[in-house]
Amino acid sequence: MRVLDKSWWLTGVYGPHRDVDKPGFLQELRDIRDIHAGPWVVVGDFNQIVNPEDKSNLRLHRGLMARFHRLLADLDLKELYLAGRRFTWSNERQNPTLERLDRVLSSVDWEALLPNAYLSALSTATSDHCPLLLDLEADLR
Repeated sequence: MRVLDKSWWLTGVYGPHRDVDKPGFLQELRDIRDIHAGPWVVVGDFNQIVNPEDKSNLRLHRGLMARFHRLLADLDLKELYLAGRRFTWSNERQNPTLERLDRVLSSVDWEALLPNAYLSALSTATSDHCPLLLDLEADLR
């Protein structure tokens, strides 16, 4: 009887706020992937967006968005669908800016290993970010 290897890598991130530090952060993710082969999931607050739809206004840094998008393509990372919410952060002002800063990104082999993974947004009264719940064995019937 052959035992299947179900091990995988998880990287938790808290991306930098300053734009000048974001390219280095993306390079760190590349470096991490270079030394850890196999199924991989990256979770956390990336402090940047991938697409214009990830922000509620048009004040966008397209260069940083393109770099983040290129990283996802180069590392073959896919964003897990987030049920229950479009944005994960608010600046909590009277006319708020809303953004999707918090994400779960996975490699194709991680997704194949955990095909029933389900990502949902929870509510909070204590943070400007909404908590995310990643259920690895969701029963989606």
